[in-house]
Amino acid sequence: MKFKFFIVFMFFSFMHPIFSEEVSSEKQDEIVLDKNFKFKIKPFAAPIQLAITIDDLPAAGPEAKFMSREEVSAKIIKALTDNKVPEVYGFVNGILLYQNELQAKILKEWRSSGFLLGNHTFSHFDLKKVSSQEFIQDIERNESILLDYVQTIPELKIFRFPYLMEGNTTEKRYDIRSYFSKRNYIIAQVTVDSEDWSYNDAFIRCKNGNFEKETNELIENYLVHIFHVLTYSDKLGHFIYGPNRKFSHILLLHYNPLNAVALPQMLEKFKRNNVKLVPAKTAILDSIYKEDFPQPMKLGIPFFEQMRLSRKLPFKEFPFPYLEESWLNSICK
Repeated sequence: MKFKFFIVFMFFSFMHPIFSEEVSSEKQDEIVLDKNFKFKIKPFAAPIQLAITIDDLPAAGPEAKFMSREEVSAKIIKALTDNKVPEVYGFVNGILLYQNELQAKILKEWRSSGFLLGNHTFSHFDLKKVSSQEFIQDIERNESILLDYVQTIPELKIFRFPYLMEGNTTEKRYDIRSYFSKRNYIIAQVTVDSEDWSYNDAFIRCKNGNFEKETNELIENYLVHIFHVLTYSDKLGHFIYGPNRKFSHILLLHYNPLNAVALPQMLEKFKRNNVKLVPAKTAILDSIYKEDFPQPMKLGIPFFEQMRLSRKLPFKEFPFPYLEESWLNSICK
């Protein structure tokens, strides 16, 4: 039985790139896709507010030979607590707790460290591939598990869509939103997708092969990518809502070995470059994230990109942060 659930979980890591270098010709007409553009991290002119959220607790992706699940969790929790990151939200898949006492222990340690827990469905279902009713049943199955870990009911009623997929049909989209409205659920949107799952695969490969130089290069590239996505998203958000509309960005990470190693550097770079870390729930509850995207989704995309598409707006004020898949697939091989 454990093996069956491990296979299901392994599927989670094979996600569709959001900022992929494989961008459709239609999208290329709407954005600046410059593969020669080299983004460099530099301090933001005005402070950027950013909340941290982490998906797929208590264990994301394949287990690494060089670092146990427990070590991954301990390192992430230590980095967050050492840097006094406020009110981080972790989003849980209950399937990962099935017949696994260690991962239940990890979840308890996360909660006892003062961080919060939200619903990410039990099985990490892709709403594109299941019915609305199946999806809702999976949310409720996960809710029954979360009740053993959270302090309040409202805490667990912050929801993150797996794969950021909110519905490939209008009917599905509004079935789920109608359910959320009746049950007082709030959607945890994302404005900064780190795409760490793709970097994590390469990171594990580099570490397993003892490629020290390439491992360090990979981590630096990953951190630069996060800042590129943050910069792009901030400019896009203000392009849509105006330069005076203040909002906090929401960063999506996963509970994986890459972040266990890279998080201390990431948090230090945030401090040095005028990024202020804010409580996740405060950011999630901002009224800006209540706006809906009234169209079916082909794939999950961050919030501001949804809003750009809903308005049919081209955005050419800053180069798009595409993911260098060919480089990630070739490094440490």
